[in-house]
Amino acid sequence: MKTTITLSLALQATLCLAQEQPQPRTIPPGYTVETIPTPEGTTFGVGGIDVAADGTVYAGTRFGQVWRYRGGRWSLFAEGLHEITGLSIDRKSGRIFAMQKPELTELIAENPAGPATRYRTITGAFGYSGNYHEYAYGPVRDSRGNFYGTLNLGHGGGLSVGGGTMSIAVPDRGTCFKVTPGGKFSIFSWGLRSPAGIGINPATDDLFYTDNQGDWNASSSLHHIKEGRFHGHPASLRYHPKYKDKDLNKISTAEYDKLRTPPAVWIPHGEVANSPGNPVFDTTGGKFGPFAGQMFIGDQSRSNVFRVLLDEVRGEYQGAVVMMIDHLQSGALRLAFAPDGSMWVGQTSRGWGSAGGKPFGVQRIVWDGATVPFEIAGVKLERDGFTVSFTKPVAAGVADAAAFDIRHWGYHYHSRYGSPKVDEKKVAAAAATLSADRRRLKLTLPGLVENQVYRVTMPTGLKAGGDEPLTNRSFYYTLNRKR
Repeated sequence: MKTTITLSLALQATLCLAQEQPQPRTIPPGYTVETIPTPEGTTFGVGGIDVAADGTVYAGTRFGQVWRYRGGRWSLFAEGLHEITGLSIDRKSGRIFAMQKPELTELIAENPAGPATRYRTITGAFGYSGNYHEYAYGPVRDSRGNFYGTLNLGHGGGLSVGGGTMSIAVPDRGTCFKVTPGGKFSIFSWGLRSPAGIGINPATDDLFYTDNQGDWNASSSLHHIKEGRFHGHPASLRYHPKYKDKDLNKISTAEYDKLRTPPAVWIPHGEVANSPGNPVFDTTGGKFGPFAGQMFIGDQSRSNVFRVLLDEVRGEYQGAVVMMIDHLQSGALRLAFAPDGSMWVGQTSRGWGSAGGKPFGVQRIVWDGATVPFEIAGVKLERDGFTVSFTKPVAAGVADAAAFDIRHWGYHYHSRYGSPKVDEKKVAAAAATLSADRRRLKLTLPGLVENQVYRVTMPTGLKAGGDEPLTNRSFYYTLNRKR
């Protein structure tokens, strides 16, 4: 009983502290954001963040330091690394891995209470020319102990394809790589551009990465990684066994289009994200609210956090994105869940700038454990529309199907930077029907079109009991294939 009271008082103190601090302009009820002071006098641009089994937080910075946070205090754990853009802690063994530009490194502390005393190379097998844009991201590990990471293309100084802005000067750039527990390095998939985040679903071992808008990538996007896939940017094919002796500029866009696997989910540029970071899955078992099992992604430019509602259709993932929190104090590049169910957000503007305005920082998102916000909980494609589920029963506002704002569009696949919305059309729902428990809404949409992004905005009158509105009224569903 004493332990329960102590924990309860600690949670109340944390929530009071967070509520006294400035909060984002959009945040669901029951959630608060706590700003963690960073070490004074340190440029704390976070490139990697993770949390150990005992709740200790480790943050790696772009200036090559790793800091440890426990007991409300930071201490320097490691330094002298080269632009850390990923950090991962094995919750079972406690082993700590940092992704530097030229290698993946294990940080070893002989004294668990002290700093790292030995750095061990896991792999340095991938190509690195020194180009400033040759970032490396990750790692994540699957259930068999394999490591995975993603490698950025360079910018200038190498081969560009079709007049694109990104280039390749050394092997392996623009790929996802795999390293076995025995240390064998191999290329897992091809065609990545600026893959700033990689994530894995621990329940299924499904791998995903996010890419940034640019040449050959119409908008920010989420991709499902499978071995051997080509994700769309041709530059990496310069070192592919089947293409290394071919002139990539003589291959047509139509031919590349046939080769590529399109994104599982488009993340509309400017509306949801501009520079998405790593995907993380909510494995907290309900400690972070009514979103267990869902994917979360932060955005460096928008300083926000959004959810991804995956939907498997005919053996492939597609699905919807829904805003959650907008906006945080700085660019939300890295997310990590802690054992207590809170989400830690590592932040940097990196000089590109971010909507939050701060140059760097660390924030913690906490759910109060009781308040259920009125939110879109899921979106499933039907043969003739969508079924939308909610976290609470709908009390009012669905009688008129015409009140739903629905439109869809496509994107160009080309070497130019990004793409406008192509052939955007507004469509009308034929019907809007609630289930008996009022938690599911069927939107009937005859004539669904493949290879389109559907944006559905709920009417302002759609509310839960007590006249509670949706915190976030829109979802964006990528319809690659119909049922």
